[in-house]
Amino acid sequence: MKKPVIFFLIVLSFIYSSCFRNSEKSHTQEDALHINESPEAHQPLQSAPSVRLDTVRKDSFSEIIKTGGVVLAGSGNIVTITAKSAGIIRFSQPAVYPGMKVNKGQILFFVSGGNLTGENSFLKFQQLRSDLKRARANFERAQKLYPEKIITQEQFLTAKNEYEKVLAEYDNMSMVFRENEGLILSEDEGFIRDVFISEGQKVSPGEAIASVQTTRSMVLKALVPPDKMNKVASVRSAWFKTAGSEKLYKTEELHGKIISYGRSTGQDSFYLPLFFSIDFLPGVPEGSFAEVFLRGEETHDVITVPLKSVMEEFGKYYVFLKDEDGDFIKRYITTAGNDGEKVIVTEGLSAGEVFVADEAYQVKLQQMSGNIPAHVHNH
Repeated sequence: MKKPVIFFLIVLSFIYSSCFRNSEKSHTQEDALHINESPEAHQPLQSAPSVRLDTVRKDSFSEIIKTGGVVLAGSGNIVTITAKSAGIIRFSQPAVYPGMKVNKGQILFFVSGGNLTGENSFLKFQQLRSDLKRARANFERAQKLYPEKIITQEQFLTAKNEYEKVLAEYDNMSMVFRENEGLILSEDEGFIRDVFISEGQKVSPGEAIASVQTTRSMVLKALVPPDKMNKVASVRSAWFKTAGSEKLYKTEELHGKIISYGRSTGQDSFYLPLFFSIDFLPGVPEGSFAEVFLRGEETHDVITVPLKSVMEEFGKYYVFLKDEDGDFIKRYITTAGNDGEKVIVTEGLSAGEVFVADEAYQVKLQQMSGNIPAHVHNH
């Protein structure tokens, strides 16, 4: 009888120990699962990006004519350099190329007589030098003879006038001659705009050699579309951006003023040209195309926001507002034109609301990554 009881106790003890081990193993696996779980799943949401906030308010806004244009050198700012004598051209060193900075009086080219006959200025200069030597000797001789009444007053004055005439001509030519060559100098400070000749070319007196663009001023030529021609008289200034740049230039900050506007469109264009004189812009090459915002009469009490605060999504525009809880809310808006810096908002915003005025794209990126909850409000 004892043997069956003992056997039963042994089996029961084995079953109990086996269950205890399985339970311990199960708890160990659960603990391992909690330890290996990705910590990112329990991380809190990241804080909002550093942005500049502003309050929606009513402001003044100038009527805008958005059009195109081009930045020009201006006819008064282009100096043409001409040959002062005939001869063969030789470039100075370093060679002259468009865009090179030059100073007033800088030597750009040399002109030599070479084997030329006829219009050889170098031979003329040598002859003039001999004539001056002879005229000076005659005048000095006349100065000695006239007091002694050996020559008449008329003869004395003739010698004097001849000497002064030859001296003036010699001084004029000596300014553009050095040794056996003529000099062609830059007549103003600026940049080489064009070079019209090549090395070894024969030139004649008065022939255009090169042109220099001065750094005094430039001209903005705006093209007014046909449907806006009646508003040209109300234009007061212009803001513009050149191709490939986001920098906004303002004529009022460049001592700009309206020079004139065309009274006809011309044969090859339907647009009316409007010209502004502006300060020289070192970083803007002549001929650069521009996006132009012509500014007319001001409109008051309109809601405007910075252009860089407005985002676009599938053809709709929106800004980010910050609510009382500190969340960023996407608010769709209706716009009515911009001046390159601000945009008019006709629907969607009310004065006093707080919006993201800068770095709005950072808020969008954070919401797309899930770090900032996204909310959309339509008004």
